[in-house]
Amino acid sequence: MATPHPAHGPFDAAGLDLRGRGIRRTLLWVLGANLAVAGAKLVYGFAAGTVALQADGLHSVLDASSNVVGLVAMHFASNPPDAGHPYGHRKFETLAAAAIGLLIAAGVLEIASSAFGALVGRAPPPDVGWGGFAVVGATIVVNLAVSRAEARAGRRYQSGVLTADSAHTRSDALASVAVLMSFLAARLGLQWADPLGATVVLVIVARTAYVVLRDSGEVFSDTSRLDPVLVRRLVLRVEGVLGCHSIRSRGSRDHIHVDMHLLAAPEMTVLEAHDLSHRVEEALRGAFPEVADVLVHTEPATPEELAETHLDGRGV
Repeated sequence: MATPHPAHGPFDAAGLDLRGRGIRRTLLWVLGANLAVAGAKLVYGFAAGTVALQADGLHSVLDASSNVVGLVAMHFASNPPDAGHPYGHRKFETLAAAAIGLLIAAGVLEIASSAFGALVGRAPPPDVGWGGFAVVGATIVVNLAVSRAEARAGRRYQSGVLTADSAHTRSDALASVAVLMSFLAARLGLQWADPLGATVVLVIVARTAYVVLRDSGEVFSDTSRLDPVLVRRLVLRVEGVLGCHSIRSRGSRDHIHVDMHLLAAPEMTVLEAHDLSHRVEEALRGAFPEVADVLVHTEPATPEELAETHLDGRGV
């Protein structure tokens, strides 16, 4: 039977991370799908000489490489908290997401180079047949199905890596739609359609890189995750809490650490204060399921603070 591990996730009787195994299984089958899609795009893209589809194929290769990065990172992130890493190893997962963003950014430079070369006339116009439409259409269907399934797994496992990768895969499908439009324009004799399609792919990929890197940077910079005003309002509803201040939160969007100071009646025993902190933690976890850990420092209210408590109607 799976049992929860503090500030991390479910582990089985042998100490294996069930969440980590689920994420790795998802990444493995997504890797297979991305490799198949990338192969189909690149083979036809080079055969037909279409820069737009070559750029889209490179985008799919980046999808596959990000899966590999995620698998390696999850090998480390799945380990339970230990003496050297009491908060767990979840930042390895964030590190993987950041690496995915950097891989996407690198792909942007390659796509930009290919698109510019075609735009200034260094590449011949593509020879796109109806087979190209069939290849791209099929890859769009596959990418949308993979992105939806991966996003669903990301929500189930609360995984930043799967969420980031599903966004990357979804952007690949959008880029493929742009490629289809460039194919239609090329069939109408518009010479600039292919490099323009590659440029549209470039913009989509660049935006994906920005979002993934921004989200990873928020974790590494300990960006505040919960609104202190909302947290304070919730905590003050817990019976026995006379005040709340110094509220802080950090972590990833799906794995948040919170700490705060509580004011309690001076005559409260240690046991009662301990029970109060547990009730506060339960209230926070109930309101914010993404909260993984709560650290409460309980301190006695001063006479002045007790007087303020009576004045605002909460009582002792």
